[in-house]
Amino acid sequence: MHRETVEIIRPFGPSILKATLPSEMMDDLNQECLDISNNKKEKVDWSQHLAGRVEEEYLITKKLLAKHSEWFDGVVSRYLIPDEKLYEENKGKFSVSIREGWYVRSFEGDFNPPHIHFGCHISTVGFLKLPDDIEEYWKEEDKDHSPVGGYTDFRYGTIGLNCQNNIKVKPKVGDIYVFPNWLDHSVYPFRSKYKKPDIKGERRTFSLNIVYTQ
Repeated sequence: MHRETVEIIRPFGPSILKATLPSEMMDDLNQECLDISNNKKEKVDWSQHLAGRVEEEYLITKKLLAKHSEWFDGVVSRYLIPDEKLYEENKGKFSVSIREGWYVRSFEGDFNPPHIHFGCHISTVGFLKLPDDIEEYWKEEDKDHSPVGGYTDFRYGTIGLNCQNNIKVKPKVGDIYVFPNWLDHSVYPFRSKYKKPDIKGERRTFSLNIVYTQ
């Protein structure tokens, strides 16, 4: 069969948007996370609402979310309507708002089991910091056939012939992913020579639960 007669079409399954966080936002989020952890700002423990096997999960302040709401609104709006023409036609016909956001400070052995987010339409995960020795760890792990340490794993549907049911995301500081709240995802544990509470061994992320109306 000639190659030009073959076309692979993947019309099903949820989409995931990937974007880069502005540097000012990164600085603000990192600083607030540390201020909250060190009791320099009000600490609201959010771990009882989350599935993660992590000790430090704190709410992001509404003040900081409001400061950067315009950027989040733009990114989520583009995710909802990626087509430029449709986006312009529907601009102003729907609204996006952040229900809540939280920080996750993970250290060696911490993990997040498969889960979804409730009470929202869209969720995100953004990477703020990685362990100082993560590249060294990944270099060794990459010698294996399936590296996963510290990765976020998105899963949908049933695996089959030419039908992958998961995407493993390798963390990179500054990356943010936007996805449907019902998309099953998890975080694998990792190893580090820096033990808690040494900040050099920290994997720091933040997540948002977002709702929209039309």
